[in-house]
Amino acid sequence: MKTLLIGNGYWGSIVREKLKEHTQLLYIANSTDNIDDVLKKFDVDYVFVCTPTDTHYDIVKKCISHHKNVFCEKPFTGDFIKANELYDMSEKNGVKLFVDNIFLYRGEYVNNSKKPLKNIKFIWNKYEDKFKENLFNTLLYHDLYLLLGLSNNDWSVKDCNVLDDRLTLTLFDEDLKSEFNYDRTYLNGKEKKIIIDDVLIDFSNPLNDPLSEIINDLKNNNIEFNDNKKITLKTIKLLNKIQNECLLYSSRHIK
Repeated sequence: MKTLLIGNGYWGSIVREKLKEHTQLLYIANSTDNIDDVLKKFDVDYVFVCTPTDTHYDIVKKCISHHKNVFCEKPFTGDFIKANELYDMSEKNGVKLFVDNIFLYRGEYVNNSKKPLKNIKFIWNKYEDKFKENLFNTLLYHDLYLLLGLSNNDWSVKDCNVLDDRLTLTLFDEDLKSEFNYDRTYLNGKEKKIIIDDVLIDFSNPLNDPLSEIINDLKNNNIEFNDNKKITLKTIKLLNKIQNECLLYSSRHIK
């Protein structure tokens, strides 16, 4: 499989090494390059887009217009309408489109994905002094697609408290509750935990190599693209809903 990588930052550099290992990586571009020229020059099976979220829509749209299959880093876009537009465009152009909801491939998730739940809590503590993309796109998006993979509920915001580096959020649907607690000022290493009722799942260190598995599944055409599309759109729709409701909640609770 011949590949092209756009974006070579923190996550892009990780993807780069995996592409070198599992594919024929022809070229590495940056989001500031003339993407149209790059796409015209290289005949590849997949373009891997690992640029900042606010660049995804324009870059993926260009890839689709050049009839290039796309792997896009999460979140696909920050907007449900734009995401739908790109999926419609990809189908009209016969282009495969995959969004990297990578935690769905983690062994920790797969081993626990069939368990019924009444309450679920997501905890994510880490220290970030440079990478400051908003908490909704960088952390919450991941846990929302995990939540939607575990349940099919119509979640609404019960309470929300957002600071630059911390987020506490509670969602509910009838008698079900989901809590999110994030802290990017945490100095004692990194921890990510999911608690399903009374069962603790440690997500801090992966049991497997999900990125390599995804790349090889793309190479072998062993991906359920429609399932990936469904969970991606559901996640973006819920993320947009939470962002709007958090703004309303915060405005109602200003003293």
